[in-house]
Amino acid sequence: MAETEQTAAWQLSDGELASMLCATEKRLRIAYARNLELVAEADRRGLGPSNGCRDTAAFLVGNLRVSWQEARARVAIATSGLPLVRAALAAGEIAAEHAAEIVAVLAQAPGTLETPQLAEDEATLVALARQAIPSTVRKAGQRLLAYWDLERKEPKDREEELARPKREFRYHWTRDGRLRFSGEFDSETGRLAEDLFVPLAKPEPKDEHGEPDARTTAERQGDAVAAIFELAARAEDLPLRAGERAVATVTVQLEDLRREAGSVPLDNGDTMTTSQLRRLLCDAKIYPAVLGGEGQVLDLGRAARTATSAQRRALAIRDKGCTRPGCDRGPKWTTPHHIIFWATQGGKTNLNDLALVCERCHHLIHHGGWDIRLDRGVVYWIPPAWLDPQRRPLRNKAHDPPRFQAAA
Repeated sequence: MAETEQTAAWQLSDGELASMLCATEKRLRIAYARNLELVAEADRRGLGPSNGCRDTAAFLVGNLRVSWQEARARVAIATSGLPLVRAALAAGEIAAEHAAEIVAVLAQAPGTLETPQLAEDEATLVALARQAIPSTVRKAGQRLLAYWDLERKEPKDREEELARPKREFRYHWTRDGRLRFSGEFDSETGRLAEDLFVPLAKPEPKDEHGEPDARTTAERQGDAVAAIFELAARAEDLPLRAGERAVATVTVQLEDLRREAGSVPLDNGDTMTTSQLRRLLCDAKIYPAVLGGEGQVLDLGRAARTATSAQRRALAIRDKGCTRPGCDRGPKWTTPHHIIFWATQGGKTNLNDLALVCERCHHLIHHGGWDIRLDRGVVYWIPPAWLDPQRRPLRNKAHDPPRFQAAA
């Protein structure tokens, strides 16, 4: 490593370049942690006011020439009193953006939250930050805020709020005859809308000249919403989900569902009360977590290459989405991938030979040096040697909802 550090970047091999990028990033993070130690001490001493500045952030802006946003973020992290965050930063395991996301969430913890539980929630977010990008940590933090909000409300208050969901839609006509609109939906209606327009908004295949779909994401989503409106105008032609009116996969204990006890995690990472779940299931077909009844064949061996709908449901329960460490894409964004390649290695289309992988992460298996394996029902990704010389297996924690984490 010492030799490569003195070598010009253009002279490095691909493996050396990748290793050096990882090594220098780690050193940057460690240096940032050291800077935060100094910021914390400066704030404790009141170094800003003693030097004619309003506070520590103003001192950083004036003397380090950083932005107000960066200065306030450093002060917030440095003075947060979160030992696990500071330790992960000092070890170079997480970046400043990770720390900022965690601090922003935990700063909103209710005063009634007990210290051991706060420490557990901090550990959950730090563990995720070690393998995921900051935006994924932010999403997990938002789920944690939802848990806290749920816990602070009395059951009666929760039910009254659910009885009056917030659904707003505002629109007006422009002079050129276009309809402009804005609004917001409650989470249930939002998930329903997303389930409808996401499949319809997929890019079209390349045309006869090999040109890709030229529409932007916003344009494709606009076309999808227009298609939904057209279908709604013909009620008999409303789309079905996999040929069935409504399908729900329930992993909650039946006893809890019957007595409306507590809250349950969903396969997309959200959470809801069991009373909400009961209402959603009024017109739905319920599938138990253990599939295979009604003649559904879960293990096809070499008889077929693609997974059945029953297998896909089972994989959604087991994997909860893309299995690559740090990826937060849910089941609907993924396809079953053969752990042992079907075409070249004789892999079988069985549950213990399949893992959910999104298209973006699928390329890493074939072109990025990653391997995957299944161990006792858990999918592990094995990083390439340039990323981890010991090639230690990693499992994805991005789908683990706070308070419902499976054992590592």
